[in-house]
Amino acid sequence: MAKYFNPKYIFTGVSFLLQLIFLRTYAQQSRFVHAFAPTDAFIKPQEKPYRDGICLNGSWSFFPIEHAETLAKEKIQNPAIPDNFKWEATPVKVPSPWNVNNFATGDGSGGDFVTYPSYPKKWESIRAGWLMRKIPYHKEWKNKRLIVHFDAVGGYTQIYINRHKAGENLEVFLPFDVDITDFIKEGQDNELLVWVADAQLFNQPGKYGRRIYVGGSFWGQHVIGMWQDVNLIVKPLVNIQNTFINPSLSTDELNVEATLTNTSSKPQEINIGGTVYPWVNLADKSNTIAAPEPKWKLGPEALALPAKIIKIAPNSSTTIQLKVKVNGKLKKWSADNPSLYGLILSANEGGHIVDKQYTRFGWRQFSIKENKFYLNGQPLVLKGDSWHFMGIPQMTRRYAWAWFDLLKKSHANAVRLHAQPYPQFYLDMADEMGICVLDETGMWASDGGPKINSEEYWKNSEIHLRRFILRDRNHPSVFGWSVCNENMPVAINVFHAPDSLVQRQVAEINKWIKITAELDPSREWISGDGESQANLNSPVIIGHYGGSDENYRSLSSKGKVWGVGEAGMAYYATPLQTSVYNGNRSFVSQQGRMEGVADESTNLINLFKKYNASFMSVFNLVWYGVKPLELGLKDTT
Repeated sequence: MAKYFNPKYIFTGVSFLLQLIFLRTYAQQSRFVHAFAPTDAFIKPQEKPYRDGICLNGSWSFFPIEHAETLAKEKIQNPAIPDNFKWEATPVKVPSPWNVNNFATGDGSGGDFVTYPSYPKKWESIRAGWLMRKIPYHKEWKNKRLIVHFDAVGGYTQIYINRHKAGENLEVFLPFDVDITDFIKEGQDNELLVWVADAQLFNQPGKYGRRIYVGGSFWGQHVIGMWQDVNLIVKPLVNIQNTFINPSLSTDELNVEATLTNTSSKPQEINIGGTVYPWVNLADKSNTIAAPEPKWKLGPEALALPAKIIKIAPNSSTTIQLKVKVNGKLKKWSADNPSLYGLILSANEGGHIVDKQYTRFGWRQFSIKENKFYLNGQPLVLKGDSWHFMGIPQMTRRYAWAWFDLLKKSHANAVRLHAQPYPQFYLDMADEMGICVLDETGMWASDGGPKINSEEYWKNSEIHLRRFILRDRNHPSVFGWSVCNENMPVAINVFHAPDSLVQRQVAEINKWIKITAELDPSREWISGDGESQANLNSPVIIGHYGGSDENYRSLSSKGKVWGVGEAGMAYYATPLQTSVYNGNRSFVSQQGRMEGVADESTNLINLFKKYNASFMSVFNLVWYGVKPLELGLKDTT
């Protein structure tokens, strides 16, 4: 999206979608008594008693470092643990960034609401700090592996257990694990200490960008701290991980790849197999409050994967392949009938089960043939929406449900999760509701931020991409991958970069395309969105804006599946611009302006149809296509 957008304007309606679903059922209540962000347990019941875990969300002690922007990079990467912490009187509520209240405007006003009123004003300018909580020890954890799983931390992070460094991470959006087993003290509470520094402290401003990390758009570049869930995971010494389920309808095979890890000091002979069960949604879909809540069970056995015997050396890992013919035993996942299944892999040693791992999936196959896109062998036209992630109001399955319900009722079937990896519950909700997802990395360049002449940036981008694909590739709703957004237009039209840097950008995008295909052979759709200025090795070409007959005819003539990920002037158009479509009506009111936008969108959609686009999306229905409620507005005229 264009770099001139000011995110403060999105708060005018104060999260009107959430208000809408809450007020629809509870109009008379002054207080919402349900969980804002209902969350499924990280360890599923089917994995117990072989695995255990506790959620580490909640109140964490906070010690802010003032003027961290003056610290040398070496000091940020090698922080000195204070002898005596002076913890703030106010705790940080995990998950949340500590500087969240000045998101949107950057001047401390927090739009026209404050997300966490208890957070001191000074936190908005704090660029680094220590967070701490205690972990209780359970005697049942003896001879187990203890792992802290962070869903996402904004910034450069170091993790300490009882003052011993256990791991580090430079990432904003993606999960990472830190094994803390060797530093845990039995029979007492253990101190979990986390150092977080703003990733922007690593910026290297120059002619060709500034960011050497992957920052995505507005939210990713602002937040500092643990903005997604934190869990302690307890696993057996021999455990299953990194399961990838590849459904192949063309060969009628369910293919499963998993890694078996032996962290014990002895060699192991493991019998590993799997069983597939229908996933049954128990949530009340007719109730807007209950529908997004994670309530489910597994039905009777549907399919069994024959077991294999694996010999594995001490302190090593091995990858196994399992497959089975389906023979009509699984229902197909589709937008109209999003059938889901749970696979439980079991590891058995000497007649005793030592581990179980649960993975949810769908039996479906997206494919490309003769420049057309198919789902389960049937042609599929994707009618979608996209928008930037905009923070706390969106940090709930309730928002994802409201967005996707809006799309369904608008006869849409797809969404592009734009400019960053969204929290994983967005994909969970899309799986359950039948929304097809174009999943996008954080390699967003529309603000001219990525430092394209930095080897660190290219290295961090590749790491980000690999972690992203591994996180999301089991979600049946994901029909394809968008490896980046508007990188080429920025290199060419904003940086006016020399040809050597332009060609480096092309080479890197092509590398991303190759890596994606290697990590996920189950999906043929790989695109670089808004990258139509380059001849890339992608099977799909996606353009942005330029809504003319000539432009769309050109995009459709490239011999590839094509589409448009962003179109329309909803977010920037003045009444003068929209009046081209509906005359003086555009000047009467915001409603009149939006009617002009609607007319333009209709023309664009007709052009998509004219040239047989496989993916069509205006930008964006979720914020500008719904009338805001008056609740919360400073001026309701």
